Amino acid sequence: MKVSLIKCQSYDSNEVSQSVTRAVELIGGINNFIKPGEKILVKPNLLSARLPERAVTTHPEVVRAILRLVRNAGAIPLLGDSPGGAVKGVERVWTETGMKKLADEENVQLVNFETSGAVSRNINHPTISKIHLASITLDVDGIINLPKLKTHGLMIYTGAIKNLFGCVPGMRKAEYHKMAPHPDDFSHLLDEIYLVYKEKIRFTLIDGIMGMEGNGPSSGDKRKLAMIVASKDAVILDLAVTQLLGLKPAHIESINYLANKQNLEKIEWAGNSHSDFNLKDFKFPSNWYLKLIPKWLINIIGSYLWLKPFINSEVCTNCQMCVDSCPIKAIKNVPGAKPVVITDECIACLCCHELCTFKAIELKKSLLAKILIRH
Repeated sequence: MKVSLIKCQSYDSNEVSQSVTRAVELIGGINNFIKPGEKILVKPNLLSARLPERAVTTHPEVVRAILRLVRNAGAIPLLGDSPGGAVKGVERVWTETGMKKLADEENVQLVNFETSGAVSRNINHPTISKIHLASITLDVDGIINLPKLKTHGLMIYTGAIKNLFGCVPGMRKAEYHKMAPHPDDFSHLLDEIYLVYKEKIRFTLIDGIMGMEGNGPSSGDKRKLAMIVASKDAVILDLAVTQLLGLKPAHIESINYLANKQNLEKIEWAGNSHSDFNLKDFKFPSNWYLKLIPKWLINIIGSYLWLKPFINSEVCTNCQMCVDSCPIKAIKNVPGAKPVVITDECIACLCCHELCTFKAIELKKSLLAKILIRH
């Protein structure tokens, strides 16, 4: 399976357009993925209301390049996502991420997943029997998946597969975190969502021009990776990118699970050489070493091994995003003060850490976690 790897140094519109076009050409070309007259949903990562330069969301210029390719192929592009930060209004997310301006400039419809209706699909999961998805994501003829290359506090890495969680509308995402709190169970849920969309995804292209390392997906450190990566197969793409960054696929449960269910072909790289990129010492989340501990052992020592969020009151602006987004309401308002996390109730889904705009959510480790997690 081909994976294209293209060097792109900046978000200059012309450079991005050329790089994205080249990346798509190397995996087959836009006309092999799209037919004239089709409705194609372009699905970026719009995690929350962040400016593009913060490297939290897919950059508008990458989205623009794809929208133009779709239109030039004779198809009708739509643009949409269901941001976790939509609890404060999706219009604010569209404006801050640059998608509203982009949609106006390119004359493309922005689709609100929260108001477009929802349908349910049965899935094979130990704690969730059916999943609710935005109707528009299943009504369109095809999807082009446009994730941002970032780390993720709960999942270690967020890319092609994780980006599809944005097809779940509104606060249902928080409910599913509550129903699948363990990282393995949540990974399984992501896989089941991917399997619903597998045949509808035409290809995935990852914005890795400016990525994020460390404690992503919103509070990590920006890192210039200068890459566009694309493939027809989302699992192969995530497998290729994590290997490129130096992490074994077995440590990413969502990839590992799907890889075991597929006959993975040898990755065929196309485009630039790996040596053209500076990827040395890429930093993964501080809790990724927990993946090295067998699950049976975690079940025994789990009460002594944990990472829980807490709110840095000096940084917190009291915007209430964490209070509104917590799936089990473990973050409480305190009259005359900043919110607090009720540690005994917290399930460590890290939704608050993911969505906090001001990096006010920090991670507290148990004594055993401090000993085991030294990186």
